[in-house]
Amino acid sequence: MSEAFVKAYKHVEEQLSKNTPEAMIQEKMPEFRDGVFVVNKYVPSDPPMLGMGLKNPVLQLTKDLVLNVEKFAKRRGLLVRVEGDNIYLSTKEGVKKAWLRPDFFAATNPQLFESIGKVFYNLSPDLLAQLEFSEGLTATVARLLADKTMLTKGIVALFFLFSPALWVAISMFLTESLFYPRWSMIVAGAVALAAAAYLIRLYLHENFPELSMKTDPSRLKSKSLPVQQT
Repeated sequence: MSEAFVKAYKHVEEQLSKNTPEAMIQEKMPEFRDGVFVVNKYVPSDPPMLGMGLKNPVLQLTKDLVLNVEKFAKRRGLLVRVEGDNIYLSTKEGVKKAWLRPDFFAATNPQLFESIGKVFYNLSPDLLAQLEFSEGLTATVARLLADKTMLTKGIVALFFLFSPALWVAISMFLTESLFYPRWSMIVAGAVALAAAAYLIRLYLHENFPELSMKTDPSRLKSKSLPVQQT
């Protein structure tokens, strides 16, 4: 994920905690760089967006572009709305998650921000970005294998499945005991499940710190709800 986005998030969080007016945060927003990615825009909304302003327009609002944005959004469970030169990605409940313009894009989380930059603004595109609009079974498999997050989730799922604590908990829930009352077995099973969850949490923290990142940008609560123009 984009380190620039995470650093910018921490900056905005600090400013909001100091009750700094959002207009001032927007006006004095510093630049945070991570390779080709630059976060230099703050958009008050609920949840707030962080974005990258470009010196020159990159996108041309065409029918093909809108179709590609719709495909991109559909894979992420989002809807698309076009207003002039602005393209918004939002949830089914109408919560804005991303904003694309010819010279600017923004999102509410680092993963979406980085994906939009790679896919639509050609910012250091990787294999996953290049396969975004490929069709067919082969392309789908390649897309899954190139998705580090998906592979991480698969590893975590296998880790959980083969966790000894999980099987101990299952056996305690299902097995009748000749010596202990049923309620004690259920309690012991719950404790074993808690132990399995704790082990998985430690595993994630040590091996995949990006998944256990405490600074979730969606937790930021903006003081003003309407999206303002940058």
